Order: sequence, then structure tokens, then C-alpha cells
Amino acid sequence: MDTKQIAPGTQGKHTGAYTRILHKGKEFFLNTNEYRVFSLLLTGAKLATFDIAEQLNVPDPRSTVRYLRKMGIHISDVWVRENRMRFKRYFIHGEGGLQ
Repeated sequence: MDTKQIAPGTQGKHTGAYTRILHKGKEFFLNTNEYRVFSLLLTGAKLATFDIAEQLNVPDPRSTVRYLRKMGIHISDVWVRENRMRFKRYFIHGEGGLQ
């Protein structure tokens, strides 16, 4: 049975193609999609998933929102009913940026 070895010199999340941001006194390291979604939501606009996907060309922004929330960035949502459809709109409050 072959055993897998850990490659020498592997690096953590704090190196490579990550953007370092300071938000509400905390430091976050975001990849490209996370940073783009975070920046768009930080404008304060209430955006649905299809709005985010259309503007940023991200296939599923809900997973990116989930990762951002897991990091500690407070992203609010509100259920909306329009044209017989029910969906969420996501946004970041100006002062309530962290959980």
C-alpha cells in the first residue's frame, strides 16, 4: 500500500493569490472571487444572487457568501417576493461588518 507524503514547502492561506483586507478592525485574506463579492456587497446595495452572478461573472455567489460568513464577515440577507418568485437579497451593513 502506497502512503501519501506531504509535499515539502507547502504554504498556508496567507501567501499566494490572496488579498489582505482590514474590515472593522479584523484582518481577512480573500481570494479573487471572495474579494470581488465582498467589494460589491460593501457598497450597501441589496443584491440577489443572479445580480451578483451577472455583474461579476461568478457561477454561484451563494457559496462565496457562505465562505465569507464562515470567516466572520457579517453579510445580511432579506427574503423578497417579486413576480411570483421568492429569493434572498444580500448586503453588508455599514457598521455591523462582523459577527
